Amino acid sequence: MASIPLDVLLEILPFVDRVDLPAMARSNRYLSHYALDQIYGHIASKHMQAACLSTTSNPALAQRVKFLELNRAVHGLQLQAILPFVRDALRVCSNLQTLKLDVDGNHSWVLPTGPERGVFKLRAFSCATFITQDLLEFLRDQDELEDISFSHSYLFTAERGPPRPWRFPLLKKFEGPMSWIDTIVPNHPVSNITVSYVKAGAASSLAALELTTVPIRHLQIPLHALQDRDLEGLGALFPSLEVLILTVALTWPKTTPSASILHFVRDLLGVLSTVQIFEIIGFTASNEAENDSLLHVVQTATEKGHPSLRQFSVQYRDGYGTNTSRVYWTKADRGWERQ
Repeated sequence: MASIPLDVLLEILPFVDRVDLPAMARSNRYLSHYALDQIYGHIASKHMQAACLSTTSNPALAQRVKFLELNRAVHGLQLQAILPFVRDALRVCSNLQTLKLDVDGNHSWVLPTGPERGVFKLRAFSCATFITQDLLEFLRDQDELEDISFSHSYLFTAERGPPRPWRFPLLKKFEGPMSWIDTIVPNHPVSNITVSYVKAGAASSLAALELTTVPIRHLQIPLHALQDRDLEGLGALFPSLEVLILTVALTWPKTTPSASILHFVRDLLGVLSTVQIFEIIGFTASNEAENDSLLHVVQTATEKGHPSLRQFSVQYRDGYGTNTSRVYWTKADRGWERQ
């Protein structure tokens, strides 16, 4: 190993199996530095308890942690026993950049708040816990975030006193229910937005999407949030949109849903002339006739002043709401080709 040049070794080491990293860490000083970075740089949920114990007892290891992910599906009924270890680790991992808490429930108490806040400054934060005062207090201290994702709706009643403006000058990407987007997106440079939930049947406002400080280029949104809106107004709202993903809710009217969606898509693409990639998630029919109809919609949009569109896909869903298959078309010199 000593005869291998360092630059060559650094190209090889990323392919070392994770189970061999502890042995590498014990081999020599140079390999130990690399191996420990790989072991503790990214703490996955399945290694959580052992990694947290190591980092809380060894400050040098805690400094190496850049990514930490906790997933309920991994721990199941053991989650409650794991959470105290996570809480302790989060108070010593001062270089942490990405935190994913995929744990539904009232678990935001693990986050450092009060005198313990400011231990680290995140770049990305994904959270499925309930919205509580602990979570909001933690979030207000994370002013270097570039990517935020929430599963639950924002509740201003969780705040002490009236809601205050958020400050995320670096925020580029946001995913969450419309209530969060109304609260966080305005006056921030968010160009990638995923609206995970909009109350069906409600005349929800898209005004927050007009208040970003940069054009929105990537948008995923429930289809019903755009229906019955002025199409020219949507074109003005998204003048630079490059990626559009529409999710079809199970509550879409049962009467000829496919035809309703097709008509809407045809008219929508007619005003969003900058879109390059378009996808529908949750289409409830999957047969050749429907595929032909979808392709016809895309061909029509392309022929009528929509030269930018180059990829179109549909993710189908069965009657139980399960996503089953995906069909792609890409634009080639001789027309649209199914992949």
